[in-house]
Amino acid sequence: MNKKNNTSNKTFVKTNLSLILLLFLLITNIQFTEAQFLKKLKKRAEEAAKETIARKVEEKSARKTEEVMDTILNADKKILRKKKRRKKKRRNNRNNELSEDTNNVQISKDKRKAKGKNDFVPGTDVVFSDTFKNDAIGDFPVTWNTNSSGEIVTFDGDETKWLKLSGKGQFTPDGITNIPENATFEFDLYVDDDYSFYSNGLWINFVEVKDRRKDFTQWQRFKNGKNGVRLWLHPVAAGGKEGRTSIKSYLDNSLIVDNEKEIRQFTSKNNLIHVGIWRQKNRLRVYIDGKKIWDLPRAFGKANYNAVVFNIDGTYKAAETYFYIANLRLAVAGSDMRKALLETGKFVTNDILFDVNSATIQSNSYKILDKIGTILSENPGLKLKIVGHTDSDGSADYNLKLSKKRAESIKNYLLNNYPIDTTRLQTEGKGESQPVADNATKTGKAKNRRVEFVKL
Repeated sequence: MNKKNNTSNKTFVKTNLSLILLLFLLITNIQFTEAQFLKKLKKRAEEAAKETIARKVEEKSARKTEEVMDTILNADKKILRKKKRRKKKRRNNRNNELSEDTNNVQISKDKRKAKGKNDFVPGTDVVFSDTFKNDAIGDFPVTWNTNSSGEIVTFDGDETKWLKLSGKGQFTPDGITNIPENATFEFDLYVDDDYSFYSNGLWINFVEVKDRRKDFTQWQRFKNGKNGVRLWLHPVAAGGKEGRTSIKSYLDNSLIVDNEKEIRQFTSKNNLIHVGIWRQKNRLRVYIDGKKIWDLPRAFGKANYNAVVFNIDGTYKAAETYFYIANLRLAVAGSDMRKALLETGKFVTNDILFDVNSATIQSNSYKILDKIGTILSENPGLKLKIVGHTDSDGSADYNLKLSKKRAESIKNYLLNNYPIDTTRLQTEGKGESQPVADNATKTGKAKNRRVEFVKL
């Protein structure tokens, strides 16, 4: 009995010890597992926290990025809006400017004549002049040459003599033998009222000729000589409201300038005009009634331009219509006056005019005297002798005294109008003693009535 109890007790003790050991191990394992779990939980929490922080940072960064992008986009939108506003403003400004320009154009058209600038300055030293006063009505001028025909005519109520250029051909004045590098050539031009688009045009040629008897005939519409500058005028363009003009320049047989355009200064309605042509060395300027229609800086070249030739096209077979020319004048321009006084030492002019048998200077002579006064003012070292000359009308003694008085009148005008010391000007009269032309003709007498300015 006791043996069984002992065995039972041992078994109980073993069982309890096992249970206690198992419980201990279980508790220990639980603690270990809990510790491990807590450790993992802590690690996971840390990781979750990190993830949360990272996500928050990422979200915040995303929001910032979005804000920045919105700012950029909004800025771009603002820039675009500003650009659109500026573009719209510029467009409106352009429209306003166009509107103003249109108004200005209208104003300019309305006041064109008032605003127009006439910078044409006629030459002062006349080297050729022809009014046809010595030619009989119905005759071709004896001092001209042609291979066609023409005649001197007048119009009712007007004493002006006109040279009527008849038919196809060339017409040249013998009196023009040189076209100075600074010179103006002027003439009046008229065409018939029934002039049409199919009528022939007029060429004005400044050319070089070797043989004056025949070389002038080389300058035709489709034919030319070696060296020449050609101006073409026609009062009727297509439509009839405007005229036409062209310009050509030949140098060594090569065409170096060629252009054509329409103009309003010479038309079928405005068919009586004054033509002014100004050569300034290589430059050519052309004016109609003071309005410039051509300005070419390289029209003339290195050639001896020594003739003016008018020619009619003769191309169209329309009803006969004619060109009429009058009051031709070739004169050395003002810039040559300065050159003559300062470099060559002598300047001669027929354009200082006086009342008949008087030393009173006519007012239309003030312009040339003012130019001389300006040259003297700008060159204080320049001293001049003023020499008067007359034609042969009257006695030699009377003409001598008159020429001296006229020279004194010029001196007094310069002293009274410009700051010039009296010691810089001397006067002398030659009377009729040194003629440069025949006193038997009016043209010759006009050339003899001259004033010389000689550098001292």
